[in-house]
Amino acid sequence: MNAVDLLWILLSYLIGSISWGLIFGFAHGLDLRRRDLPGGSGVFRQLGPVWGVLTALLDAAKGAFVALLAAQAPEGLAPWMATAVVAGHCWPVYFGFSGGGGLAPSLGFFLVYRPPVTLAALAVVAAVALLYYPWWRRRGGVLGIYPIPFAALFGYAYALWALRGDPAGFGAMLGVTAVVLARGLRLLQGRR
Repeated sequence: MNAVDLLWILLSYLIGSISWGLIFGFAHGLDLRRRDLPGGSGVFRQLGPVWGVLTALLDAAKGAFVALLAAQAPEGLAPWMATAVVAGHCWPVYFGFSGGGGLAPSLGFFLVYRPPVTLAALAVVAAVALLYYPWWRRRGGVLGIYPIPFAALFGYAYALWALRGDPAGFGAMLGVTAVVLARGLRLLQGRR
């Protein structure tokens, strides 16, 4: 890996570090990290559906933008760039390394990078979330995991399986999954 490769990866991280949820929260006089995560679902809970959906779309857009950049980057950098954009979202340099969970930028990246697998993984997420939600709700939110992040674990697992014969796609998904899991474990331990 040379200096130019590292610049592509750094650029991906810096794009991922743009935290729309924090920007919108600050515009409303709030630091969302004191109450919730600054991703789409946290913004939805704290600022309402319009801001939550807008945050999720913009967070997904930064992942999609990096996927478009990866198509222009030297060969073999896409897995590193995918991992970097999601890591930037989770630990944004501009906001004290405290960001979101990583779902939206990883979704945006893979919708552009590997659309068929991503759409199938989304179907898995939707099915698991629909099955998990009633159980989660009856038990008052046990495990501390909301239905979408819980279901996303199954979506990531499916995507890893589906991409097993695609070295670049599998590498990108493996890197992103590792970042999202690391972030999720920190959150479950109560650390931001």
